[in-house]
Amino acid sequence: MLSDVEIINAKPKLKPFKLADSNQLYLVVTPKGSKLWRMKYVFDGKEKTQSFGPYPLVGLSLARQMRDDARKLLLNGVDPAAVKRQQVQASIENSRLTFAVVADEWFELNKAKWAVRHGNDVLRSLKRDAFPHIGRIPIGELTPPKIVETLRLVENREAIETAKRLRQRWHIRLCHRCRLCRKRPLRES
Repeated sequence: MLSDVEIINAKPKLKPFKLADSNQLYLVVTPKGSKLWRMKYVFDGKEKTQSFGPYPLVGLSLARQMRDDARKLLLNGVDPAAVKRQQVQASIENSRLTFAVVADEWFELNKAKWAVRHGNDVLRSLKRDAFPHIGRIPIGELTPPKIVETLRLVENREAIETAKRLRQRWHIRLCHRCRLCRKRPLRES
């Protein structure tokens, strides 16, 4: 089994080399000096490699924990590389799903139900008061305090009625439909 001292003292050579730990976990030391955690495993009759990240960003104990997690997946008949790919893809999709994207979809779904003037008011308020402040934030990262902060900016320009309407629209239609307020709803203060 490896120790931190062995890892720190591992110097690059002309060719990449491996330092074995245990249970198929090893550290690859590249000619440029990078130290990368890997795990070799067999899934569905094929030999595969799982990457866990660079040392020291991923320390020895974390690499071992990640290896153990991957081994548990293998015991359950699941390919850890496929799980990692799915997690990365989900993360990319979640980052693309911003408040502006969700608000635009919500607006398009509902504009046929509204009078033209009301629809224009809703869209104008979103573009003027919401998108500049929270439009680019992924919906999963948008918290009620961030929404309240944006509403306070509207209130500070003495547009109290606009702030109330925004709060009502965002809370009732956007937040609940997008499961944004998972922990606690917005409250009047």
